[in-house]
Amino acid sequence: MYDAITHLARQTTARAAADRTGLVGQLARPVMVVGSSIPVGQLEVVFRRPDVDCVAVQDDEGEDRLGLVMRAALASALTGRLGYGRAVLERRPASTVTDWSPLVVDRASSVSDVATHAMSRPGTRRYDDVLVGGSGHWASVSAADLMRSLVSTLAAQSTRDHLTGLATRRATWHLLAQRCRLVASSGTRVALVLLDVRGMSAVNARHGQPTGDAVLVELADRLGTALPRGCEAGRVDGDRFAVLATLPAMDDIQAAVSVEALRAEIVGHLTAPSRALPADAWPSVDTATVWSVAGAADADELVREAEHRLAAARSALPDPYLTA
Repeated sequence: MYDAITHLARQTTARAAADRTGLVGQLARPVMVVGSSIPVGQLEVVFRRPDVDCVAVQDDEGEDRLGLVMRAALASALTGRLGYGRAVLERRPASTVTDWSPLVVDRASSVSDVATHAMSRPGTRRYDDVLVGGSGHWASVSAADLMRSLVSTLAAQSTRDHLTGLATRRATWHLLAQRCRLVASSGTRVALVLLDVRGMSAVNARHGQPTGDAVLVELADRLGTALPRGCEAGRVDGDRFAVLATLPAMDDIQAAVSVEALRAEIVGHLTAPSRALPADAWPSVDTATVWSVAGAADADELVREAEHRLAAARSALPDPYLTA
């Protein structure tokens, strides 16, 4: 199993390199530090506290080193092969039951890097806590917390577009299907707004892909700002976005007016050129809207109809990048 976890950690490392939120210091908890000369019997008393899973051990012999004692390792040592471990060790110093080569990392280390190193340790130490230093204080993080953080990171990466932070295509259509399932019993309607950014190929050719990416990022940021409460946005293609909304029970005319008001509000936030980008790099946006009948909605049908209307809208207008 640890091989699969190591693979997961390595898979996430490259993506997390630019994301400073996945730092091990955010998972770490303060750890108790004791001297290496403390008797093992006193060390056992420390572990009677249910919230103590590990203890850091500072070498009293003058050597600049820090060790680790895990609850399970101490319990195993005190039991001993023949059951006499406690009698043998109780008066001996804590250094005799200390692991003097624990994994020690900085608070600014990424969770994925630390998890990779943790899973590479020998089998007897693979799931020991990791000591976290920095700012003059010691802390620890458990292998279980590292794995939970990795799984959460991977889950977020699978549902969020890495460039814009919006929901991915698959996640967006899944959210649309969820909304459609809910309208059957409520009499509400589901609305879909598709937005197609025109001329992105020309922007990339004229100004380079970094500028094109910056355009998409700003569009996504503005889109998020423009959304009324209850709406969701996703990036469903390279230069295409979708907005999902649920309308309250209303007649067809009211639904048409409501969806058009939503579309106009969104487009209004996207029209003005960016001050941070070249003036001719800011694109126009084609839109299409579609909404379900009251009390019934089919996600696939909504997407097909919106795509059809968007294609019709695009063919009806000249491309400014081709006619300029």
